Amino acid sequence: MKTEKLYMIWAHPRTTSLTARVVEEMQGQAAEHGIKVTNLDLYRSHFDPVLAEADEPDWDNAAKHYSDDIHRLYAEVEANDTVVMVFPVWWFSFPAIMKGYIDRVWNNGLAYGDGSTLKGKKFRFIALVGGTQATHEKYGWEKNMTDYAIGMMKYLEVDDTKIDFLYNTLGLEEQVRADHFQQLFTQARGIISDLVK
Repeated sequence: MKTEKLYMIWAHPRTTSLTARVVEEMQGQAAEHGIKVTNLDLYRSHFDPVLAEADEPDWDNAAKHYSDDIHRLYAEVEANDTVVMVFPVWWFSFPAIMKGYIDRVWNNGLAYGDGSTLKGKKFRFIALVGGTQATHEKYGWEKNMTDYAIGMMKYLEVDDTKIDFLYNTLGLEEQVRADHFQQLFTQARGIISDLVK
């Protein structure tokens, strides 16, 4: 199934960050393919990642009504055929605000359990890694993150899931940084192009 409507969820405190630039490149590529993009910038939207009692899963009540924000945000996921999550890797995982989004929005009776509506959608995780691929693989971090992302989506009955890593986002010498970043943008645009094949 070709992607027609894409929901891009991203997390970085700075709008001038490499993460933000990657998002812009991916959105531009989506527009070139005629894909409608809805954007959720977790920081600028002031998303609260703290799971409060109102949004705690109720295992005995899949029809529980969570806070209005959660139902609104989940409806945005439902309205799209593809979800792309873009984030820097901090402490070998998601930023806290994105993990809080997963905890609160992908809730029982919505994303999983009775009434789950994610089956058949595509999910892509774009992880920006400060270090090298060799180091990330050597210590098992790439496998750990891949297993985590794919396993989480399997639990949500989503079969079409992939995680891509953009490496060497920090610590490059000035003279090679611009060229390397262009390579990362090309890689990110290619992920979008693959969604319409």
